[in-house]
Formats: sequence, C-alpha cells, structure tokens
Amino acid sequence: MCFSATVSFSSAAVLVSTGMYAVRQARHLPRLYWMWALIPIFFGLQQAFEGLVWQGLIAGNSDEVMSCALGFHFFSHFLWLWWFPLCSYMVEPGKIRKRIFGICAISGAFAGTLVYSEMLFHSEWMSVAVRENSILYKFSVPFNGPIHLPITPATLYGLIVLVPLLFSSHKLIRIFGGLVVVSVVLASVAYSYAYVSVWCFFVAILSLYLVYMIHHLATVREST
Repeated sequence: MCFSATVSFSSAAVLVSTGMYAVRQARHLPRLYWMWALIPIFFGLQQAFEGLVWQGLIAGNSDEVMSCALGFHFFSHFLWLWWFPLCSYMVEPGKIRKRIFGICAISGAFAGTLVYSEMLFHSEWMSVAVRENSILYKFSVPFNGPIHLPITPATLYGLIVLVPLLFSSHKLIRIFGGLVVVSVVLASVAYSYAYVSVWCFFVAILSLYLVYMIHHLATVREST
C-alpha cells in the first residue's frame, strides 16, 4: 500500500463530499445524530492537512510541514479523543452507559487539551519525516514529567475512544467500533513505524460506514 499527497487529497475529496451527503440525510434524524454525520467531513479535512504535509516535505518547506502537521494533530490528538465519546453519549439511552461515555468524553477533552497544547507551544519537539511511503510523526518531550500513568498513553487513548463505540446500545455503532478495532490491529502490526498517520487514514476510510449508518437510519425513519 502506497501513501502520498495524491492519496490524501483524493480521500479528502471523497470524505468531504460523502460527509456532506450524510449531513443532508441527518436532517431527517434527531439532532443528536448530526455529530455522527460530521465525522467523515472532519476526517476529510484531516486528510487534506496530511496532503499538505506531503507537499511541504517534497518542497522542503519546514514551516508548511509544521503548521499542517499541527492541523493534522488537532484531529488525531485533540478532537477524536472527545468527539467519538460525545457522539456515543448523545444517542445512548442507557443511564449507566451514558454516564460512562460522558466520563470518557470529559477525560478525552482534558487529555486532548493537555497534549495538544504542548504541541502548539512546543512545536520544536515535533519531527516529521517519510519512511517507507508513510509519514512518521514524532513528538519527543526532552524531560520526564512528574505524572506517571499505570497504562501507556496509547492504551488510554484506545479506552477513551473505543469503550463508547464497542459498548453502545446501538448495533450499528458497535459494528463501527469493531471495524475501528480491526484498523488498530492492522495499523499496529503492519505499519507500527508510522502508526498515527496510517491508523488515521484507515479510520478515515472506515468513516464512510457512518455515511451508510446515517442513510440507513434516515431511510428507516422516513418509512415509518
């Protein structure tokens, strides 16, 4: 599998256009589902940022690379940490699950704000390079912080994002969660050297499933 600026921009075009269709379909649903419809559009914007990163790397423009990499990480290290849990929270009817999903959303917002603010204020700690046709992002903190977590940041990220998807009361959302788990395994096994970039690409493509989900729910609602 080859990744490039062309792949990123092409996927961005597909995701934004199909996401706009999902938004139009979501008008037939309760507003609680509108956040789901926006996900493909957001992934399209994220892929567009990565396409610009590719162009900056090819041109040797370090300023463009860094600013666009921060745009890419706005989604990967901030937005997705609380958007997915909040989406699940909004449509969850079960009180206990809703409370858990709410905790995940709040935790994701806190963690995302903490991590992304460090990226914004210390962009010099970030490096961006190409390895085996994929973009490798590294963010190296030059000192050891006083906070020591009992689990790795990647595991914490996975729990915050995946628990609301996998344990939702809605079957279609659980299916999406299962697809995301498959993408996690595939990206970590086959592309561990550039996990962040590749996993975000996989999930971006999988977000097309959400277009189907919104279309299906809208069709069912109109027929009843």
